[in-house]
Amino acid sequence: MKRNIFIKPIEMKKIFLLLVLIFGFFYLMGYGFSGYVFAKKYEVTDLLFDNSHFLKVDGVELHYRIWLPSKSTNHGNILLVHGLGGSTYSWRYVVSALIEKGYTAVAVDLPGFGLSQRKPAIHQSYENRASLLWKFIDIVSLEGPWHLAGHSMGGGIVAAMAVQKPHDIKSIILIDGSIEGRKSRFILFLLRPKIIRKIAGKFICRLFITKRKIKSFLKSAYGREPYPEEVEGYYRPLRLKNTYLTLSSLLRKDVSDRKLPNKLDKIIAPALCLWGNEDEWIPASKGKELIERIPDATLFLIDEAEHCPMETHPDILNRYLIRFLENLTLNHLNRKKR
Repeated sequence: MKRNIFIKPIEMKKIFLLLVLIFGFFYLMGYGFSGYVFAKKYEVTDLLFDNSHFLKVDGVELHYRIWLPSKSTNHGNILLVHGLGGSTYSWRYVVSALIEKGYTAVAVDLPGFGLSQRKPAIHQSYENRASLLWKFIDIVSLEGPWHLAGHSMGGGIVAAMAVQKPHDIKSIILIDGSIEGRKSRFILFLLRPKIIRKIAGKFICRLFITKRKIKSFLKSAYGREPYPEEVEGYYRPLRLKNTYLTLSSLLRKDVSDRKLPNKLDKIIAPALCLWGNEDEWIPASKGKELIERIPDATLFLIDEAEHCPMETHPDILNRYLIRFLENLTLNHLNRKKR
């Protein structure tokens, strides 16, 4: 009788899981990560802003900042939602243009990011975070219409918000937005057990949450060398205790993320898509696909900009953004006169 020398696929997966566990164990013991282990850790109180506020929504403490308009007239509120690894800091060059034109700017840190609470049970899907932010808006209870703006991963979140409550927003702004949330089925299978996700989260933290890695990521996203203060602006919040819980929760499978692109036709509010023409993370072709899916959408490409135009080309981005908002206001006034 011949012996079967081939290993079945399911056995291969078990072997691979075992290797991941062994590999993860040695890395969690600190091998090769002294730069991470001994780097300074921060407390939330070390990183507060003058306009920092906290609000508990569904058991999660969210950090947010509000900038009131410099004019007596308030044209409405704009919710600013950052991308993966970002925070309210990501919008530092946008808020001044908004408040100058009479808008209230509200930037929020997503669960597990920035100064918001890290919790092990957070469901990090577009749909869940969208529902959470709608509750946040209800509790904040600001007068006037809401505009939703999201960068990268935040674009997917505000798109999900617009799908959930299409009649409750004035407009949606997607900046190099990431709408698709697909993962390899094989990777999802491997990351199904909590212990694997926990090990992976700690491993990612130790491997990537260093100043050198953050600088490298920003260089790739910006298309230029980041300034020291920019590296610090991203690095410090990621050095808060239990950030690995955020990373491990991001590895969970969520079917709703895959369905979002097919729901974009439900967005009835005007949409502005702003894209870095040189973006290699999420290419401009994705922006062109979005305006085909969203009924009332416009796309503007920002020359020489890459993945973070609100940070690298704020003057141009703000010009497009303000023009879009002013046209909405003008159209609204014209309809009222009829």
